[in-house]
Amino acid sequence: MLKRFVYFFAHGVFLVASYLFFLLSGRNTERGYQAMVYLFCHTGGRVNNALLFLDCMVGTRLRDVRGVGVIGDVLEAERLAEQVLDRGYFVKESALSQEVCDRLMDFAMSTPAVVRPMDGQEKKGGLRLERVDLERPAAVRYDYRVSDLLANPDVQDLLADPSLLTLAESYLGTAPKLDVLSMWWHFGFSDSPDSEAAQLYHFDLDRPRWLKVFIYLTDVGLENGPHSFIEGTHKIDSIPRRFLHRGYVRLSDAEVHAEYGQDLEKVFTAPRGTVIAEDTIGLHKGGVVKGGARLILQLQFSSSLFGGIYPKANLPEQQSTALAQAMATNPSVYSGYH
Repeated sequence: MLKRFVYFFAHGVFLVASYLFFLLSGRNTERGYQAMVYLFCHTGGRVNNALLFLDCMVGTRLRDVRGVGVIGDVLEAERLAEQVLDRGYFVKESALSQEVCDRLMDFAMSTPAVVRPMDGQEKKGGLRLERVDLERPAAVRYDYRVSDLLANPDVQDLLADPSLLTLAESYLGTAPKLDVLSMWWHFGFSDSPDSEAAQLYHFDLDRPRWLKVFIYLTDVGLENGPHSFIEGTHKIDSIPRRFLHRGYVRLSDAEVHAEYGQDLEKVFTAPRGTVIAEDTIGLHKGGVVKGGARLILQLQFSSSLFGGIYPKANLPEQQSTALAQAMATNPSVYSGYH
């Protein structure tokens, strides 16, 4: 018992010191990040609520955000934030126009992507880049480089979308920081779920708190590997300690269903252009693709950039009008980029 207390106390010291170091320098440490993960797993999530409180204390509020965005106006965004607080997610079908979906699909087909190694494959060597061949994929998952995404004008407009910024601030309680931008394909390359492709249940833990926005860029039915979420598992003590004490690991469908049943499992089948906002501190996964491939775009809005260590990406000099205006008005939102 004494040894456990000392270990817990030491992680608490590392976390506090690392958070203060981050406030002073803007830099994260691996030890501080691992302390946050350990304490999340041993407090049922309470430590992250405490960090969120601190983020709100030292953070700012958005200035002059107005207009209608992909999920509606400011009032609609605030209403949807309440849904996330209650359930952990919301879904708004066909929020992104077909024209924008078409342009992003053209981008995906013409831009080389990183072939992600699958379970059991070595990760040595440099990135393997190739254009996607829908008929002959080489792996379960392909990821687009952040630099390529940031140069895309439609992605830039989404980074400045007033409804998404308002949604994130309403949920987090502070002006969000844009973080962990990504876009990927899932293919039916394997019949088994691949942990490297996030096809087993897990929780995320990059920051003290965040909100992820997933946008389907293809129609997603049951055969296309839909995203799934266990409703309510974003709340304190909603994930049992026997799961958390195993650490940052993947969980099988069988053990998740045994704990929660299947009524709380939300499987998001929806047409392309659908927006899913989710607090992925709750249990979630992507499904195994059995039919046509799935393309998804993800934006993450975090309460701060404290936590995991990620290299800063460069914003291109050429920016959409919406992004340039948003950066001028709320520069802290984009502080995760150069």
